[in-house]
Amino acid sequence: MPVRIRLRGLAASALALAGCGDASTGAQADERPATATAAQSPSASPTPTPTPAEAPATTEPATPAVTLPDHTGRDVGGAVLAAKAAHIDYTVRLQGTGRQAATWDLDEEVCEQIDGPDGVTFTVPRDGRDCAGRLLHTPDPVPTPAPERMKDTGTGGTGGGTGACELTSPAGNCYADGQFCAKKHRGLSTHGRGGEYLTCEPDSGGTWRWSDGVVG
Repeated sequence: MPVRIRLRGLAASALALAGCGDASTGAQADERPATATAAQSPSASPTPTPTPAEAPATTEPATPAVTLPDHTGRDVGGAVLAAKAAHIDYTVRLQGTGRQAATWDLDEEVCEQIDGPDGVTFTVPRDGRDCAGRLLHTPDPVPTPAPERMKDTGTGGTGGGTGACELTSPAGNCYADGQFCAKKHRGLSTHGRGGEYLTCEPDSGGTWRWSDGVVG
């Protein structure tokens, strides 16, 4: 009996020693798998944020244009009457300007008809032109003034002045100083053939002559 007790005590001591070694070894063994497991665990990736679906664009239906037979090339009077009969608003504009026509002739040609959602627009040619922009009437050429002709003195000679004579003799010539003047020119003044200023007045003998006022 005393021998068994001792052996049992020794066995317990041996078991205690073996238990300490196993505990240490077991702890290390437990840590390694945990570390390996943590290392092998894949890194967490961010979860993408869902993008909200875009709302479909709403398309409003286009307003249809008014319906009116085309009056291009016809008279604007008939086009206006047709628009009124169809209860359609209309506008008459001058071609190439965009301006609204204040007045127009009923027989003017419609150059273009534009139908829109708010009504119809008729374009008419501008004053004096057709739908192609050409002039309806060729303007008269501007006359070129003829050069002034030299007028003689009435004594057979050729005048050398400016020719700007307000009054002339019955033959159409410029007067000169000392010439007789017509009865209808008494008291009047004019420029002479040399550009001098003459007056029809009586001389010292009472005869009416053109004089520049210079004695001699």
